[in-house]
Amino acid sequence: MPTRGIGRLFALLPALAMACGGGGGGAPRPAPTPPPSAAPSAAPAPPKGAAVTTRRSVVVHGRTAGSSVTTIAPDGAVSIVLDVLENGRGPHVEASLRVGDGDVLTAFSAKGRHTMGTPVDETFSYEGPRARWKSNEESGEAAPARRAFYVPMATVPDALGFLAQALIRAGGSLPLLPTGEAHVERTGEARVTARGETVKVIGYAITGLELQPTRIWMREDGRWFATITPWWSVVPEGFEGVIDHLQDKQIELDRERERAIAKRLATKPPAAGVAFTHARLLDVEKGRFQRDMTVFVVGDAITWVGPADAAKLAPGMVAVDLSGKALLPGLWDNHAHLGDSDGILDVASGVTTARDVGNDPDKLDALKKSYDTGETVGPRVIRYGFIEGRGEKAASSKVTAETEAEAKAAVALFAGRGYEGIKIYNSVKPELVPVIAKEAHARGMAVTGHVPVHMLAHEAVRAGYDGIEHVNMLFLNFFADKDTDTRTTARFTLVGDRAASFDLASKPAVDFFALLKEKKTVIDPTLAVFEELLLAQPGKITPGLEGVVRRLPPQPQRAFLFGGLPLGDKQALYQQSFEKVLAMVRALKEHKIPILAGTDSLAGLMLHHELALLVRAGLTPAEAIRAATIDAARAAKVEKKTGSIDKGKAADLVVVDGDPLARIEDIGRVVTTVRGGVMYPSAALYGAVGVAPMAP
Repeated sequence: MPTRGIGRLFALLPALAMACGGGGGGAPRPAPTPPPSAAPSAAPAPPKGAAVTTRRSVVVHGRTAGSSVTTIAPDGAVSIVLDVLENGRGPHVEASLRVGDGDVLTAFSAKGRHTMGTPVDETFSYEGPRARWKSNEESGEAAPARRAFYVPMATVPDALGFLAQALIRAGGSLPLLPTGEAHVERTGEARVTARGETVKVIGYAITGLELQPTRIWMREDGRWFATITPWWSVVPEGFEGVIDHLQDKQIELDRERERAIAKRLATKPPAAGVAFTHARLLDVEKGRFQRDMTVFVVGDAITWVGPADAAKLAPGMVAVDLSGKALLPGLWDNHAHLGDSDGILDVASGVTTARDVGNDPDKLDALKKSYDTGETVGPRVIRYGFIEGRGEKAASSKVTAETEAEAKAAVALFAGRGYEGIKIYNSVKPELVPVIAKEAHARGMAVTGHVPVHMLAHEAVRAGYDGIEHVNMLFLNFFADKDTDTRTTARFTLVGDRAASFDLASKPAVDFFALLKEKKTVIDPTLAVFEELLLAQPGKITPGLEGVVRRLPPQPQRAFLFGGLPLGDKQALYQQSFEKVLAMVRALKEHKIPILAGTDSLAGLMLHHELALLVRAGLTPAEAIRAATIDAARAAKVEKKTGSIDKGKAADLVVVDGDPLARIEDIGRVVTTVRGGVMYPSAALYGAVGVAPMAP
């Protein structure tokens, strides 16, 4: 699941997350002041006498994965202990705080660890008008003209509740520290019942923290009740059963907002069609541009491609002059976990197809329908059903299999819903892999995934894998054994510790490459994930990502400061290991093993970075673009329908102001995306989620 959830400053992380995943949402905007009759009161007075403790459950995809315990002492001091184990990792934070006038934090401290194990050591305080903060990621001080709310770096879900209280009391908006501004708007109310208790809760949307509105539920007296997202939720113990009800209300609000964006920004072609004239058209099969070309689009299909001087426009056909611009087939992200407003970010970035390889099936099916009907903005979706085992270190999943009968039933479930493939995850028993693969192949479905614990990559390929997700799984074929617990961060640290010295020309490696080639195994390396894991340092933006980060709003930029794995004295070693990761991809190319471009990260923007990393690894720009166009379509067996600009194929196109064959970074200079014949202006889509277009 996504490695970078932009909302991680307050949030727990999605199942594979180090931070969002990723993406989508609303640009910060002033919110109307809640009327006095609708606004809850400020935070309740400190309890008198005994301390008051509230226990909450952290729930990921319906499975309780951790807890948060909050205690308010008689003097008003608040202590919080958060502990989460999800997908073999998770944050542990012990925090204390005080709330002062206006419900802003006046003191905060936290220790523990972030999701991937890097240490948490953070303090904040107001000393008179001056605020000071220090963590492993950042430090600073300020004297804001207006009392501001500090946003912790540590994972402390309660902080979101205190922010909501402060915003409501302040009339709807507050400056944030270290930077930014937040706004709140009341969105509705609900009644929920559990443990014999009925609670009236009021929904609010906070903008200014993420790319999409951050939704929260408060009690009538102003106390925080719950935070619900499609990936994870924090609710009072015993109230786990209300998550779906509250989430459904939030989803409808999100869809309403996204429907408005689609209605405002989508331009459907006239009945006679659209002629994109005088373009530099990229022939992805040959890896070169064709000069001064014209493409006709009627409805959702390409109906003619040829030299501009031979084009004969039909009566009523609209001409769009692309002189000086490049016209590319729509891009594919081959490792997505769609959610929030990822669809908007994808289409803004020229991504017209996303292969979703692990999601809540009900939410994914609803997203696909919404995208396909044009109700909301989003790519075509290739769906892979996620199958996991069970156990403490398993990832949370609605569909699990521990027996042969359960494995067959899981495949049948996804096949019945029209899924194109199956993704096998870490805790599936090795003996079930050939069962799942056989059942999937019998239904025309592909099989990909992580290599399960107690299994190696060559065994997974022989058992029926058509593809492998993540380059680390290839290294683990040599670094792990049947006793290695690859459900933990060991599946990353083993690569960091040992890849640098691994000989890619050794006989075991060459034999493995021969097997991959023989079986036509498709590799989706997700290089950006391992760049972050192996190279990212707390407080620093990883070199090469500066251009991505500066386009984001102020608070989401901070999510890029967390670092990756704990480096200690291994920084130089891990740098060498990442170079060997790139060399692994170069070896795959040399051995003619298919490579796809996938992100497992921030939607859209990170695909551009992934293509740049593929070029750094040794692919030509043309080959990198092929990995995100025709090669991806060929791997999905839809190359006759999409993946290149040819008559009869889907009208999925990207207009780029640049030359990505000469400079792969130009792939980010998207002007217009055409998805199924519908045109979307990139800059306006980015603006709808608070992201700036790529700088000239």
